[in-house]
Amino acid sequence: MKILFDLNHPAHVHLFKNFIFFLRNNNHNVFVTARNKDSTYDLLEHYKIDYVRLSNPKKGLLGALLELVGRTVKLYMLNKKHNFPVAFGTSPSIALLTKIAGVQSINFNEDDDDTVPFFTKSTYPFTSKIVNPDCIIHNKWKSKRLFHSSLHELAYLHPNNFTPNRKVLQKYGLKEKEYIIVRFSALKAHHDINARGISTNLWEKIESLLTGFKIVKSIEFSINHEIDPWDMHHVLAFSKMLISDSQTMTIEGSVLGVPSIRINTFVGKSSVINELERKYGLAVGINPDQEKKIMDVINEILNNPNSEQIWADKQQKLLLDKEDLNGWIINYFNNEFVFS
Repeated sequence: MKILFDLNHPAHVHLFKNFIFFLRNNNHNVFVTARNKDSTYDLLEHYKIDYVRLSNPKKGLLGALLELVGRTVKLYMLNKKHNFPVAFGTSPSIALLTKIAGVQSINFNEDDDDTVPFFTKSTYPFTSKIVNPDCIIHNKWKSKRLFHSSLHELAYLHPNNFTPNRKVLQKYGLKEKEYIIVRFSALKAHHDINARGISTNLWEKIESLLTGFKIVKSIEFSINHEIDPWDMHHVLAFSKMLISDSQTMTIEGSVLGVPSIRINTFVGKSSVINELERKYGLAVGINPDQEKKIMDVINEILNNPNSEQIWADKQQKLLLDKEDLNGWIINYFNNEFVFS
């Protein structure tokens, strides 16, 4: 089969890479289109996944709309050449291909419908299938929904798909549990309007608590990455703590059993992260204005000699409840497209 993947974000490379490898190993023809968002191109090149460069991110809602139109036109022309029967992604453009060219589109998303209104309204009315974690809040398009008991991050960080490699630490001069990762998100997406994360002033106060630990910074849209993007999950897995204003990296730290402190104004607005915080206790979400709480939580985790075992136990509970999403995707593909 000819199978299209439209990837808009570095996290989508991770989400689909193992499925892409499976398809290539089974002699399917995989076509990947990508958006120049942060390290997306770097990751695709590292994993030796051929791709077509489709667009650059544009600012604001109008910019997002113009980019969507341009991407969709390019995908339509690509489809005229290759005639794809199916497309996978987290992509309004493949949904529009369903509308205008009859391509079956399988759209993945782990946000509640109301959290990403532009994506929801531009994608869900047109796409063939909507694939969501079973914990999200949704109202419409129920006949299109496919639910799994997993998370996007478990398509690439489940133990079936990922084994942290301690040797990677040597590359960066790091020692296990002796460093803390700090992730600064740009908060520039159209759904980030008026969002706040870790300010310079707040970071200075947090940093004063972290004496004795090396600080590893991950900065969205940074020209030079302190850690190569393909090494980040190995480095994250052996860190003492993650302090972040990024939604995705908070989930990644959580599923790896790393104490994950999320500081932004999205607290309470994501069902996936709410579950990680409230049911499993793997993450702690705090509003940037709650400075005392931020300091108290960081201090409590750093000064508790049992923190590592406590989080390891929480991680095991999560893994017992959740399935390997990559395995779920492969089973779905085999049942829907191979054996049908």
